[in-house]
Amino acid sequence: MVSLNQSHITIAAGTVFLVLVSALLFRKYKKEKIPNEWIEVGKLKGIFLYPLKSGKGLQSTRVFCGPKGIREIEKGYNVTSLKDRSFLLYTSKDREVRTARQCPKAVLIEVRPTENGVIFSAPGMTDLFINVPAVRNNVTVVSIWGSVFGNEYFVCTDCGDAVATWLSKFLLEKDQGMRLGYGDGSTFRNLLQAHKKWAEYYTQIDNYLSGIFSDLAALHLINQASVDDVNEKLPENHKISFRNFRPNLLVEGPEAFEEDKWEYIKVGEVVAKVCLECLRCIETTVSQDGTMNKERQPLKTLEKYRVSKGPFKYPPMGLYLKVIKTGKLQEGDPVYVSKTLK
Repeated sequence: MVSLNQSHITIAAGTVFLVLVSALLFRKYKKEKIPNEWIEVGKLKGIFLYPLKSGKGLQSTRVFCGPKGIREIEKGYNVTSLKDRSFLLYTSKDREVRTARQCPKAVLIEVRPTENGVIFSAPGMTDLFINVPAVRNNVTVVSIWGSVFGNEYFVCTDCGDAVATWLSKFLLEKDQGMRLGYGDGSTFRNLLQAHKKWAEYYTQIDNYLSGIFSDLAALHLINQASVDDVNEKLPENHKISFRNFRPNLLVEGPEAFEEDKWEYIKVGEVVAKVCLECLRCIETTVSQDGTMNKERQPLKTLEKYRVSKGPFKYPPMGLYLKVIKTGKLQEGDPVYVSKTLK
């Protein structure tokens, strides 16, 4: 049996290794070439960020988009600027990340900014204020996928016992079992090593693609017409919205699944490269009321007519984007795609 001290030594060693890898990757970052010919295809209908991975989405009208994804524009002195997926849930026992795939009620947890911290709220729970922790204090390494994809980890800072108890009571109806981690985006993942099979097919994947605690990419785009197309095929009592797909950017104007042909996208000051399609999982079946669809919709319908040509046969819906030019964007901005299409 591994002792607690041995476990801590292993975690500390893993943390140092991941931080060193992140530093090396950052130093090797290469500037991408940006296309000079663009075609307008629609407009940005909505911008959404999810401060808590799998938590409630917040709609913003104007944001800054950096290499690790979107964050709120500064709101004033000492007011926290929320970043996309900068908090995550993980188990206290095994240090494994938990999302709405395992805890559907997570989608009900809202994170709001306030002076010197954030407020967590959820139905039936008293609001809880927490300070955003200083990075590198109480650092831990958590397994992203558990046994699903093997050894890949996030480095995060634990947010303390008070919020851990609060989350455990809401999600598990227990006093312990769940904890909260925070990240500022200073570490990188070695996606090319962890997802070799994906990278062999999706050749645009690199180690600068991911957001802070996103599954894979810093930005995720959905086309409203594609959502409408899925809805037309769903039974009347299983209709969905774009929120089932948890996008950062919602685009309107293009025809359904026209986005499959895009290579580069420009919105506001931001330019992004399409790195791969977003392969959909069971999380799309989680409704905004925190319950999971018993008929597996819309996933069941998507599986009938949207099939990936890649190594994993999950249905594709939406795009994973890598930010290659940072800047501000706002709701209503025209959306452009590079003139050369797939």
